[in-house]
Amino acid sequence: MLHRMKLPSLGNLYKNAIIVFKRFPTLFVTVVFATALCCFLLDEPAIGNATKNKLWQLLATCNLLFTLGLSVDLFAESKTYTPIRKWVLRVAAMVLCLLLYTVLDPSEYHTDVVRFGLFAFAFHQLVAFAPFITHNGSNNFWHFNKSIFLRFLTAALYSLTLFVGLAIAIFAVEELFNLDLPSKIYSQLFAVIAIGFNTLFFLAGVPTAFDRETLGAQYPKGLKIFTQYVLIPLMTIYLGILLIYEIKILADWELPKGIVATLIMGYAVFGILSLLLVWPIKSDAGNRWVRLFSQFFYLTLIPLLALLAFAIYKRVANYGFTEERHILLVLGLWLAGISGYSLLFRKDNIKLIPMSLFAVALLSTFGPQSAANISRQSQQTRLAEMQRVETTEDTDQAANIVSYLVDTHGLQSLQDFTETDLGVLDKEITEKHAELSRYSINSLKRDTIFTLLNISPGGAGMGRYLYITRDDHGLMPISGYNYGYRVESYQAASAEVRIGSHRCEVVLDQETREVTIEMDNDSTIVFSLVPLIDEIYQAYKDGRLTKRADGGDQFSYPSDRMRLQKENSQFAVALMLEQLNGNFRTNRSRSDYGFSFSGYLLFKEK
Repeated sequence: MLHRMKLPSLGNLYKNAIIVFKRFPTLFVTVVFATALCCFLLDEPAIGNATKNKLWQLLATCNLLFTLGLSVDLFAESKTYTPIRKWVLRVAAMVLCLLLYTVLDPSEYHTDVVRFGLFAFAFHQLVAFAPFITHNGSNNFWHFNKSIFLRFLTAALYSLTLFVGLAIAIFAVEELFNLDLPSKIYSQLFAVIAIGFNTLFFLAGVPTAFDRETLGAQYPKGLKIFTQYVLIPLMTIYLGILLIYEIKILADWELPKGIVATLIMGYAVFGILSLLLVWPIKSDAGNRWVRLFSQFFYLTLIPLLALLAFAIYKRVANYGFTEERHILLVLGLWLAGISGYSLLFRKDNIKLIPMSLFAVALLSTFGPQSAANISRQSQQTRLAEMQRVETTEDTDQAANIVSYLVDTHGLQSLQDFTETDLGVLDKEITEKHAELSRYSINSLKRDTIFTLLNISPGGAGMGRYLYITRDDHGLMPISGYNYGYRVESYQAASAEVRIGSHRCEVVLDQETREVTIEMDNDSTIVFSLVPLIDEIYQAYKDGRLTKRADGGDQFSYPSDRMRLQKENSQFAVALMLEQLNGNFRTNRSRSDYGFSFSGYLLFKEK
């Protein structure tokens, strides 16, 4: 039966909010706090980058506390714990999340971003089976998660409808009453609805794990139609494409493309989701298509797992482990384990899926087997080997490894390669350039370690993209000059210019960073921007650039230094640069680094 969607009234919202607060007090407070914090951050407060980063991290920690806290409350409900025992578990969850907030620093290390993602994934899996940790049987488990899943979709639909409606209302008020409201009001509205309303609405419909009334024991007809006639046929087409591709690889005897691993994981994820969605009806009469899919899905994974193993081996053998490759390998091993278990034992223990994923995710966060540890050691070993046997190809790869280690694990991860105390150096660079973005600070750290290890940075494919303007930007002193001609790096490579009775050709060479003026019957004038680029970048590294009020990586530089002068027998020529934007640490042997400039050529006739 189809039900008409109706947004809840204010009275019902208040009533449900009270119910949610009584049942999930810590979650209620967490949601309200996270909503307020997100709105505050979206208001672009005048606070330092370090403080802002810690507040965003606190918001991410609230997400961890929400899922872990929900798991704790559901487990306590299933055990009918007393209020005191419930609060003991709640406090333990808060302490754990506070510890993670203290230990992890995702703004400093990319590996901690991965750890946050792994903990979030693990705690979401925990929600699925927390009420059933000490209870056997899969029927209630399936109906509970079905109710959670449908409640999530309902909350998302209601929230989207509410946001679109209110956003249109705000826009209408602006237009009709000629108001100039700040654009951030829309992002703050989204935060209030997506974090506040959506989450509380979801919590109001979370069922009790063993209450058949709140679970709803009937299988939703719409879910059956969607899975049987949409999802499973799509999975079949997907499988056919992958199997044909595997045959092509064997026939041509070629290595698989990197994207194939992602495609196989996508097929496996949606296939397992389909199995879970049709689990109660897979043996019903009249569901032959569902029954066949359930029986043969894990068999179809066998050739795909072989292809996945080959694709992972290709990447790891050539480039070593990173966190992402480690996670891909672990998920591949998990898929192989789940497939083997299902094929050998023929058991319908669907609880095993979230429970094993929870364990795998936690094991990947910390310890010698963690994604961070294995990836760091893998790249350190590769770098040590490249320094022992150096080739041109290894030089490029070494720069990439150093960049990865600095960005992902911090400067100290390279301590074994230099006698310089990198901990002290890291602190010095961070404190000296505290006003810069984290990306800019990491760029300075990379350049410093490149110098210490005597590694060319060109192969890293990275640089420092800066925006430089004259300190008297907007004013163009032309006293003493007869003619002016505007030059921009994006104009034609060469242009013919008439200066009085003289003709000249202005040539812009993006690869060499040169502006050349070829004159009739006179010597050629060449302005090279490379010395100025190196000078500005050195000033940036030394912290001598003046930051503009615009913020970011925008700086001003003395006008007299942005003025280049040359002459020949006919003219004295000045190149007055207005701005230089681009990569200020370039590999001179390559021309694929974005760089732009604009200014004027000023001519004084002799």
